[in-house]
Amino acid sequence: GSVRGMSDDDPPPPTLGAYTQPVSTTVRECQLLFDRGCVWAFSLHREEAVACFQRAAEADSACAMAHWGVAFANGPDYNWNESAGFFAAAAQHAGYPSFKVAADALERAAAALTDESPQRERDLVGALALLFEWPVTPTAAQRKVAYADAMQALAERPNYAADADVQALAADAVMSLAPWALYGADQAPTPVAVRAKAPLERGLAADPAHPYLCHLRVHLDEMGPRARFHWPSAEALRRTDATDAGHLLHMPSHLDIQVGDYSAAMQANREAISADLRQLARAPQRFSIYSGYVVHNMEFLAWAAMLAGNKGAALAAAGQIETFLDEARLASNPMLPAFFESYLATRPMVASLSAAGRSESRRPQEASVARSGARAVWALGGAPLAAPARGRAALPLAHPLPSFRPRPGLRREGRRSGGPGGAGHAAEAQHDGRGALRPDRSCGARGGALLPRGPPRGELGRARRRRRKVRRDAVRRARRLPDASAPDVRRAARRAGPPRARRAAVRGGPRHLPQERLVARRAAALPRRGGARAAAEGGRGGAGRGGGGGRRRGARELRVRAGELGLGEATGA
Repeated sequence: GSVRGMSDDDPPPPTLGAYTQPVSTTVRECQLLFDRGCVWAFSLHREEAVACFQRAAEADSACAMAHWGVAFANGPDYNWNESAGFFAAAAQHAGYPSFKVAADALERAAAALTDESPQRERDLVGALALLFEWPVTPTAAQRKVAYADAMQALAERPNYAADADVQALAADAVMSLAPWALYGADQAPTPVAVRAKAPLERGLAADPAHPYLCHLRVHLDEMGPRARFHWPSAEALRRTDATDAGHLLHMPSHLDIQVGDYSAAMQANREAISADLRQLARAPQRFSIYSGYVVHNMEFLAWAAMLAGNKGAALAAAGQIETFLDEARLASNPMLPAFFESYLATRPMVASLSAAGRSESRRPQEASVARSGARAVWALGGAPLAAPARGRAALPLAHPLPSFRPRPGLRREGRRSGGPGGAGHAAEAQHDGRGALRPDRSCGARGGALLPRGPPRGELGRARRRRRKVRRDAVRRARRLPDASAPDVRRAARRAGPPRARRAAVRGGPRHLPQERLVARRAAALPRRGGARAAAEGGRGGAGRGGGGGRRRGARELRVRAGELGLGEATGA
């Protein structure tokens, strides 16, 4: 619906979906703006949320929940909290965030409540009042505990068990007690994570597509075991009708990138960037703090592209960051250079993992794009920041990324769609012919660790060419030796490459098997003595009758290799 006061020259309103949270108002404009404010708050665009709640309060000053929304959007969240300097920033009298604005809004909300007001609104206003104080003191962060306890008590009441919004607010309050610290080193959930999971499960049972519940559930799971990722929440965000809420569109990629679905992660961040830039065109004056989320999407896209082996997309995302984080934007808020200027190091990070290497990272930079921190990274060639940025953007990966090339093939251990009792099923990430990984969608439930398997077809071709070059170089060196004989040259060529039996084991078997299982399978199939198959596997014999010594050595090498891996000779597919 339209909002009063909009002219024909105003940009069209954002598409924020059908979400609604009915509140006590008879003014349709107030309800519409309140619902928009909630979606922006759930997407962590709190500046835009405050503006919507304030306009809702102007449309109906007697709506207590409109004033509640102004206060809520000025509070801390899972991403911005005391560890990132939130309470110091909120000590200002006006602007965003401001505890003064929040405290005044809560006073107006309490004044708007009457004896006829719903108990739900009275409970929410009373609980939120525990979070704010004015003026802000050094112990302001401790008030989060009282607020979380009050919201958890509300969420556990039977009359709120099916209220998805109350459950979401309770989960948000609890998770903000330990932001980004919900699991231990052994990936065991902390007490805060256990507390937060209960309201999330109750809320998702009532509304499986609730935007804030799904958002928080992804955050709860992303640092835990991959097998326990709650994919329905990620898929609900991927299909959300709030197509202009960029951060909601981005959230599924937090899980995608951890299971090797780099294509989905890239697509999610492309859609998120487009949505955010559309909102920037509508309201550029309310895009200060939220700029960090836009740049986060761009860097996330760059890392998903790097992991997929798509250097062009990675460099394009780095270019988007450099265009977006210009000098004017960095200077618009004193917090922005400290928090976001390091994103300008994305291009040298890409270059440090690419074949271009240091030549790309030493490309001349413009003074209007980079400041001191980014200049230092450019000068160092980008390598020192590659590992920290990989940990931030890509999250925990099964094994490190040694270079900027398509990673060796991956497979995921998952289950069929039959649920927890379903038969085990392995889904592999295949190569699409251009070097990028294409996850197999035949696995109904996604998850599990990434496990290495045999080299993909393109890698085998490159490996053969490298071996041929090594052999040619060895033959040339041997021929240049004085008094070199033909047997000397042949011996030099044989010594230049890996054993033929090992090459055959890696090259000749089914592509879906890991190398260890492949070696064991072929070892089990070999006859003890002689035979054409043994000759093929054993390779050329150095001495003996018709290559028999080579056959036996080849078979024995495979069996020894299988025994070292603890797989035994009888291991099959």
